[in-house]
Amino acid sequence: MKYTKIAVACGLALAAMSAQADSVSVPAGTKVIFLSGASAPDSFLADIASSMMTNVTAIRSNDAGILHRAYLGKAADGIPGVSVGTDILFIKRSKGGSVYGVDPIARAQRIETLDLNNCVAGSAPWTWSCGTKGIDPGVTGHETVANTGLVADFGVSDVEPALFQEPYNTENDQPALSAAELGVLTNAPVNQIMMGIVATNAVSASTSISRAQYGAMLAGRLDTWQQVDGSTDPVVVCRRVNGSGTQTSYNWFFSGFPCNSASGGFAGTPPANASDSFGFDGEHAGTSADPFIIDPTAGRTIIENSGSGDVRNCLKAAQNGTDFTTTGAFGNKYKVLFSGVGGPSKAIGVLSLDSYNNANADGKYSFRHLDGAGTFNGADQSSSVGATGIAPSKQNLLNGKYDFVVELSVQARSGQVTNVHGDVVAPMTADAVKNSFYAEFVKRAGSTKYTGNDGATSVTVPNAYASLPQYTSHATKGDYVTKYSRDGNTCSPLVYKPAL
Repeated sequence: MKYTKIAVACGLALAAMSAQADSVSVPAGTKVIFLSGASAPDSFLADIASSMMTNVTAIRSNDAGILHRAYLGKAADGIPGVSVGTDILFIKRSKGGSVYGVDPIARAQRIETLDLNNCVAGSAPWTWSCGTKGIDPGVTGHETVANTGLVADFGVSDVEPALFQEPYNTENDQPALSAAELGVLTNAPVNQIMMGIVATNAVSASTSISRAQYGAMLAGRLDTWQQVDGSTDPVVVCRRVNGSGTQTSYNWFFSGFPCNSASGGFAGTPPANASDSFGFDGEHAGTSADPFIIDPTAGRTIIENSGSGDVRNCLKAAQNGTDFTTTGAFGNKYKVLFSGVGGPSKAIGVLSLDSYNNANADGKYSFRHLDGAGTFNGADQSSSVGATGIAPSKQNLLNGKYDFVVELSVQARSGQVTNVHGDVVAPMTADAVKNSFYAEFVKRAGSTKYTGNDGATSVTVPNAYASLPQYTSHATKGDYVTKYSRDGNTCSPLVYKPAL
């Protein structure tokens, strides 16, 4: 099946919509700061935004997965180098995941972002719900002057930039960064986050799932659950698109890509794609009006999703037996006909542990123990009765017992870059306000306050993260700081770090 690279082909519809839409009032002279990349920080993004800004107006994109968000407000006290009251628009893009916090930063590429002139009133906690504008790299029209996308100031990824290698960890068939392009980035690990084994409630809590079995399902090597629980139920996988940092983490953990292949060893088992679904019908345009069709009743089903919110919606649809539409690679649209199954589907997912509150609220899927049986509640750190294996608990993270963990990386341009449009984009340090905001954001993202509720009561998911021992002593902050680190190199094992 040949995928079609498409731009957003709904100009007439948007024009009609914009006649009824409103614009967000942004004060003249507002400093726009654009962060792109991994969805993992989204859970504490509002926490940090509310601490760095006052009078905050929260804005989201109008897609189901909330792939774009923004916070409009005034700089609060406590940001060195930024005057209190400075008007700031802090934009965060999560569409496509981590690779959009790496490649477009190094190449200073224009990418899709929120269109604040095409908005309607939102529902709490969002004041506005807006459309988007701009064209992503690899999509037709990206290099034209018609591309109204925005160049991101800095990026965030679940893993370090070097892991985004072809062919499984780049998006939209874009080439991996060259050594020279990697050299334009300055990056550092910020904190640790757990990745998880997740499955719909149709999979019994007593089902033991090994990492080998999970990896085989992700790779499309198991068509049914027979080798796992003895049933002939088809395997359903709600994964992320190539280039997602979460997906990259799963590629590393379950198949060794690209770490083993880089050393000349096993190149890894490639993750299965949507077109590998037994019920995939590619005789469509892949647009919103004419999406590609996937029929789960035909058997093994693989669904690629642009954001973690889409993965969660995919899992809910699989459990509910309701049809589901999502965005995959190249902006292609897919419709999955879960309604034909006649009941819940046994689906696994690709999610980081910061989604544990969503799992509890949705009630359709849960995080599971690694190499064992049992469900796990991240909010109260409890396992189901009879659980075995390794729980994705905060304590196991801190003690190095749960090893499906990566180190969040934040990167910015350290030099001037001229992009394909001829835009001459300066390094982060050229703008004092942006650079100060960036530095403070990184500092807070790695602090024990935001990775563990140390002295705070507003952090949304403290149990998914740990602060790094390179920066804070676990001797004095043992409830929040891990004793083990990969030192920003995912291909390295977790290594014990003596207390500072």
